[in-house]
Amino acid sequence: MGRYYGSIHIRSTDTEQIIEIVKHLSAQEKKLKFLISPCINGWISVYASEKGQDPTVARAIAQQFPGHILNLSLYHDDFFYYEYYRNHQLIDQYSSDPEYFGDIPQEESERLRGQPEIFADLLAELPNKDITIAHIAEVLTVSSPEEREELTQRSLEVLRQLEDGVNRSDIKELPYDEVFEAASHFSRFAKLFNIRNAETCYEYLQEKDDEEIERWSEFVHIPDPAIELARQQRKKAKIDEALSVLKRENILLITLSNPTQKGQFIRIPISTPDNVGGFFIGWRGHGNQPLEMKQYTAPWNHKPVNLDLPIEENAYVMQVSPSGKFLAVGHASGSWQATLYDLENERLLKIIPHIRATDGLQFTPNEEILISCSEGEIILTSIINLEQTGIIKLEHRSKTKTAIHPNGRYLLADKGESKLAIIDLNTQEIVKVLSTAALDITAWMSSVQRGEGVNDFSYNEVIVKMDFSPDGRWLLCAMRQGVRVFEWSEVLSSKDKLPLPIVGASSEVVIDEKGGRMAITYDIAFDWQRNILLSCGLEGKVKSLDLATGESKVLLELPGRPVVFQLNLSRDLATFCTHSRTDRFERRNNKEPFIVQIWNYSALI
Repeated sequence: MGRYYGSIHIRSTDTEQIIEIVKHLSAQEKKLKFLISPCINGWISVYASEKGQDPTVARAIAQQFPGHILNLSLYHDDFFYYEYYRNHQLIDQYSSDPEYFGDIPQEESERLRGQPEIFADLLAELPNKDITIAHIAEVLTVSSPEEREELTQRSLEVLRQLEDGVNRSDIKELPYDEVFEAASHFSRFAKLFNIRNAETCYEYLQEKDDEEIERWSEFVHIPDPAIELARQQRKKAKIDEALSVLKRENILLITLSNPTQKGQFIRIPISTPDNVGGFFIGWRGHGNQPLEMKQYTAPWNHKPVNLDLPIEENAYVMQVSPSGKFLAVGHASGSWQATLYDLENERLLKIIPHIRATDGLQFTPNEEILISCSEGEIILTSIINLEQTGIIKLEHRSKTKTAIHPNGRYLLADKGESKLAIIDLNTQEIVKVLSTAALDITAWMSSVQRGEGVNDFSYNEVIVKMDFSPDGRWLLCAMRQGVRVFEWSEVLSSKDKLPLPIVGASSEVVIDEKGGRMAITYDIAFDWQRNILLSCGLEGKVKSLDLATGESKVLLELPGRPVVFQLNLSRDLATFCTHSRTDRFERRNNKEPFIVQIWNYSALI
């Protein structure tokens, strides 16, 4: 994810006046929080929450302050934007990429080119008289569309090198100023006007990203941080009490976390059900150090058992074979491979190289073939002789979602987010490609106008995860828009698109702090005894869908309603394991740890 900078710089030495203006604004815009710097080089800087990307804040300050005001923004490292106010009026605007969000009228594009000569009065107030309008014009000059496309490709190469583990000395040699052109122009523009502490935002500062922030100890927070702290403490106490109740009722069995140490990448959980009603759980990182994997089983108050396998900590996905004899692990972060282990003898059997991160794993029901996937590349490996038996290309570069039919013949894989390829494993050929259901943009726009729809639109339903019922009768799907259940016989006989689902349920719409509406289902798990499909997602709940009646209900609302990214149902159908994380709408670099919890499904159902 690219950087966001956002701050408002006011040409004044009267800090108390600016604090009072911001206090008044804070009382009106209660969702926003602010940090205010002392006067540095004649500028007082205001950092609004939401990464300073809300243009109404600068406009409101300009209504109360007549002097020079510069509102500076960097959006996702992609474009640099400013607004310049004087005498309560917006007198100039600039965007380094005016059509970033889509085509705009020519006159609007011209207006966003910036007018360097307008800054003449401001330049006259600066101590450095060597800065001229020509210097400003130079900074505002951007590359052509063709040059930007070349820079985009170079940016991707930088990211690939970072993913591939290029060492720090090599990375320093990469042409950041050229590749990240918008960030470079942002920094140069701020320096022309002798503005300090521009390359940050409220959220970065709150994350203690303050090592290079001048006079940080003198910054003022609005509203009073004690009020916000008290609110957070009340919220935490309420969540803690709810969790305590669930523990006493034997609903919540285990809670695990791995807090991030300063200067380290956040640890992300990786887990999979074992074959005895428990779970293998570890915490992956970005290096090639050994991954500490533990097996958690009932009774849940006993210590877990260490899994003594040579697994690297850059593990990304893992899967236990149907009998529990084998464990497959997919790796990322520069280790482009899948690995196969013998759990009974605790030894590595096979390393399978891939083109990129391994993002999907499947065992055939008879445990003769391991299927591993990486950005549209599907490799078939014999578990019997440990030789590659085939490779299938899907011609797309995104994460591959797969499901294998219980008869062992058909493999399903998404061919892009809205197309489903059916592959005959006997011939290793794609039998057909089916499109997901088309969505009506007119109906979506109407729902948004009514305040009911989500903010983003896809022309087709987007596949997130797939699975089969053990008897092979039903294809179970998590779509971004909700869960869908299809008759497999109807899917197999369809020509070009998926049939209508026999039952389904929509993702729950969640409203963020800015009023944005979002909905997504992240994971599913199937209770084959009761024919109930479990699902989780953005709304912080585990929900159940009864395939016989079509009834959908909330099985569990996690205290605090964190995002639930993963849901694993134990093979004995007694418990399920969730991966969740709080601060679901924070646009900052979220440092909250992931939480792994094991729940008593038998009691809940």
